[in-house]
Amino acid sequence: MATRAGGFGQVLSRVRIPPLDWVLVWSALGLIAMGLAMVYSATSVPGAHHGLWIKQLLWAIGALGATWMAASIPYRVFDSLAYPLYVISLILLALVLVIGTSAFGARRWLDLGPMNFQPSELAKIATALALARRMDDPKLDLSRIRDWLPPLVLVLVPFGLVARQPDLGTSLAFPIMLVAMYFWAGMPVPQLILGLSPILNVILFAITGTVAWFGALLAALLLLFRPRLPTLLAVLLINTAVAVAMPHLWNGLHDYQKQRIETFLNPGQDPHGAGYQIIQSRIAIGSGGVTGKGYLRGTQKALAFLPMRHTDFVYSVVGEELGLIGALFVVILYALLIMRGYGVALSARNGFASLMVVGLVTALFYHILVNMLMTIGWAPVTGLPLPLLSYGGTALLVNGIQIGLVLNVAMRRHEF
Repeated sequence: MATRAGGFGQVLSRVRIPPLDWVLVWSALGLIAMGLAMVYSATSVPGAHHGLWIKQLLWAIGALGATWMAASIPYRVFDSLAYPLYVISLILLALVLVIGTSAFGARRWLDLGPMNFQPSELAKIATALALARRMDDPKLDLSRIRDWLPPLVLVLVPFGLVARQPDLGTSLAFPIMLVAMYFWAGMPVPQLILGLSPILNVILFAITGTVAWFGALLAALLLLFRPRLPTLLAVLLINTAVAVAMPHLWNGLHDYQKQRIETFLNPGQDPHGAGYQIIQSRIAIGSGGVTGKGYLRGTQKALAFLPMRHTDFVYSVVGEELGLIGALFVVILYALLIMRGYGVALSARNGFASLMVVGLVTALFYHILVNMLMTIGWAPVTGLPLPLLSYGGTALLVNGIQIGLVLNVAMRRHEF
């Protein structure tokens, strides 16, 4: 792994802008342009929040500026700032729990006067930087507990603070980033799968309402991978604790969180209540057909049947108005962005840079996947916006920084 920069002055003196990665640039710009068009369409009906597309345009300009700044500064500066930024993000998350503003039953924002700022978005970047800094070690051996435990602790702190807001959808981005970065840093696959076994335990409990089925799955994994005794005992202990705690954790969930999970499993049980959003989203997407009803001509949107159409369900507007062709076009742009991002991580010669990109791109991919699956009823309604498309200032700015950091590494991928 590369030697870390000795000081900011020496690094900043070498600031230069190498050639851009135009696949990343044009895919991101295409998604932002599509987002502006869809926000305008979603808010152009009577009774909607008129003029939001102008605010989104201003945020988009700010996001482009943030992208340029993140791409211009050599990534070694972010390597040096990783831990301070992580600490600042934790302080902001703690402030949210104390003085944050509430909406829709959750306390997720800090009121900064002209805007509301969501620190959990910034915390994802800071955590990715801190994890990359921690794992950029030539002596790292993720088969040893002393090497894989510190990154886990780095993730559990922001995960817990965000889950307390409560914002379960965003909080899950942190462990998902960690899993991807564990894999990229060389954790043995059997150990990684066994480490994920408690998550499988939770999923099976959510689907079946019991932990009985998981015993057979865990036994099969242990027989397949035959871990060493310390690992075996740790896996059994953790999974037993999860199995015992799950009923209590379920009872401790907020009512709206339970409702979202139950609605995901059976949206038809309450078509006029909790299942309304998913059902209307499916109707909107299905009614668009192959070519769509035409831009600005969506009836589900126009008649206000589709809720949160400019934020969480903006992809449903794409499907209704632009049809399968428009929906696939958006998917292709996202695929280019994500695949190019992982390609940059693969080609980067610096360990910190490669790991940082994996974390940032995985966080983006998680948001994209969950939001799209949510609109077709394949994932619970989580409140996660669709990156670069959904209305929202903080999310768009943070997405711009994420893409800027990926561009940063793409332009300097041959540096050690």
